[in-house]
Amino acid sequence: MSEPASTGAAADVDAASVPTLNRLGRTTTALTEINERFVEVARTATRPVLDIGCAMGVAALAALEAGAVVHANDVDPEHLRIVLERAPEAERDRLVIVAGRFPDALPYDPGTFDAIHASNLLNFLTGEEIERGFAAIASWLAPGGVFLSMSGSPYAGNIRGFVPAYEAAIAEGVRWPGECADLRAYSDDPTMSELPRFLHLLDPDVLVRSARAVGLVVEEARFFHRRGTPGYIRLDGRENVVLVARRPL
Repeated sequence: MSEPASTGAAADVDAASVPTLNRLGRTTTALTEINERFVEVARTATRPVLDIGCAMGVAALAALEAGAVVHANDVDPEHLRIVLERAPEAERDRLVIVAGRFPDALPYDPGTFDAIHASNLLNFLTGEEIERGFAAIASWLAPGGVFLSMSGSPYAGNIRGFVPAYEAAIAEGVRWPGECADLRAYSDDPTMSELPRFLHLLDPDVLVRSARAVGLVVEEARFFHRRGTPGYIRLDGRENVVLVARRPL
């Protein structure tokens, strides 16, 4: 999920992001903590690395600069054109541009990657798509390869109205409690204009369950307050959720 656009007073605390071209929120222009971890893995990777939903390429280009062979994927071809344009000419032979929607449009062979990164992407997938996507990721990773992901949680300031419905769904045992079919029914925040009606707000429990179901070993799964969280998203320190999982050797 790209972060929703800021308006009014929020704009002055959101200088490190820009709107996506396909109106799926915003994308950061500076590396987040999870981006940085992906880049560090890429620095020593012996196989290619994959950035799914790379937007304008902040993480993909940093991994390229670190010396990796980088596959940069996005659903928007114009985003990928920008990534290619921004890549240093001397490093473009290590950059593979891959257009298409995850997971179905990315038919990679098993064991292709040492690392797969997906920040602000999973929120746009249904639960069933997440299950299929995690199965694909587990296959695409080489033994010992790592999957790093950051997603939006229900605990964000601009969508706080969804929290009661989300917590009620947990209490009722709903399998995907964060699936929200119509976000505008819960929020009239101006940022809703840059988000689709459907959004899947995620938590550590559903991500851990999905990762373990496909044989990945979860190393970290938690809510967190990422560096540079914009003011309109800040709530109580649980605005994002991180997942780090590894394919066993």
